[in-house]
This record gives sequence, C-alpha cells and structure tokens, in this order.
Amino acid sequence: MLLDLPLDTLSKSILAISTCIPTYLFLRYVIVAPYGKHSDRSSYSFGPLINAKLGWFVFESPNLILAAWSYLHRDEALFNHANAALLSMFCIHYINRSVIYPLCMSRSSRPVPLAVAVSGWSYCMVNGYLQGQSLCQKEVYPEKYIKSPRFLVGATIFIIGLAINLHSDGILRALKSGGGITSTNNANAYRIPRGGFFELVSCANYFGEICEWAGYAVACNNLAALSFLAFTCSNLIPRALSHHEWYLQKFNDYPLQRRAIIPFIL
Repeated sequence: MLLDLPLDTLSKSILAISTCIPTYLFLRYVIVAPYGKHSDRSSYSFGPLINAKLGWFVFESPNLILAAWSYLHRDEALFNHANAALLSMFCIHYINRSVIYPLCMSRSSRPVPLAVAVSGWSYCMVNGYLQGQSLCQKEVYPEKYIKSPRFLVGATIFIIGLAINLHSDGILRALKSGGGITSTNNANAYRIPRGGFFELVSCANYFGEICEWAGYAVACNNLAALSFLAFTCSNLIPRALSHHEWYLQKFNDYPLQRRAIIPFIL
C-alpha cells in the first residue's frame, strides 16, 4: 500500500521527499527563516512584512481548503470510515493551525516577510493536494482497517502529538502575558518556557507536531503521508536547533539538560 498510488500522486510524493535533504541543509546551514524570534532588520530583504495573523492564515490554509475540496469531490466507491478518520486527523490539525491558532496570536506577534508566507503557501498547496487526493480519490482501505493495529497505533501517536502541540502552544501564548523567566523588563521580551515537554526540549510544540505526522504516516501507510512527515522534519528540526541555540545565547540560566526537539536525543 505504501507505493500503491497512481502515477500523478506517486510522482508528487517522491518529488516532495526529494526536496527534504536540500531543505534541511538550506535551513540549517544557509539561512534561518526570518520570522518570529529570528526576525531582524534583514527580514526586509525577504519582501514586505505582513501581519502575522494574516501571514499564518495565508500559508497554512491551502491544506485545509484543498482537503475540503477533495472531500467534496471524493470517490464514494472507495471513501470509507478509514479514509474519513484519516482525513479528519489532517483537518483537525489544520482547523487549529490555520484558523484557531492565528486568531489566538498576540497582537505583538512579529510580522512575517512576504517571501516566507509565499514559500509556505506553495508547499501547502502541494501537500494539501497530495493528502486530500490520496485519501479521497486514491487509497483503498479494508473495511475494518480502523480496527487494525497499524491504524490504532498511528491514531494514538497522532492524538498524543496533537495534545503535546496544543498544550505547548498554550504555554507559549501564556509567556506573552508575562509568564516564564525573562532577563529584561520588556513586556514583549522572549522568556524561557516552562512546563510540559518544555522541561525536556526547547521546541515542545515542534516535537508534538512531528509526533502528529509520524502517527498520521503510520496510520495512512502511504507515500503521500510519509512525504509529509519527511518534509515536516526537514523544516522543523533545523528551526528547532536554531531556536535552541538562540535560547542558549540569550539566557545565561537556560536549562542545559534540555534538548532541541527530541527528548534525550536531539
């Protein structure tokens, strides 16, 4: 089933996977995407700055829009409970990420360079198409697949990852209200996040998201989902390493036992 995709979806999945190593190397050794805590004056060289809430919605929303479009044009002969459950996993994440998360962002969130928003939008257009089409037009799962060990293990990992991601996002939002530890008196200063998986890693939100898509890939058991997991890792791991290094430079009292993104490992 992993490679059992029509040529168009298979080729796009392979293309997405082939970009992972160059993406990782570029984001790790060439440039740190200039948004959030890595924003500085050089951000202007990446185009006009746009509102963070708008930018986040723009580059995340294609995943949700294309998944919904794929569902409305689904092949009802193959779309069963397993397809619906897997598509729901994808959509639940992106309802949060493209709608709820931007609405909950602080007004003080730093603007996003247009180039960053456009690059994110471009990938999400491809990924939204791949995930939606693979689950609504291509993948045929056994009728009782949702009771299989593979699906149950994958769904469990996804749910755990989603919980970690949501909880970690809540901790980060609370820092904007004055929680955590800061070395300045500036209300907008970055602070050391505490609690949950932040006691183990600097980027607990990213760890949760990787867990989500690892579980999703296990449950889907197809190349489209695997390509999404691979690209997520190639994007989030170098950014987490940059975050971790930034924290160590910014705070003299930063917990040295923390890893960047994977507890006890990385």
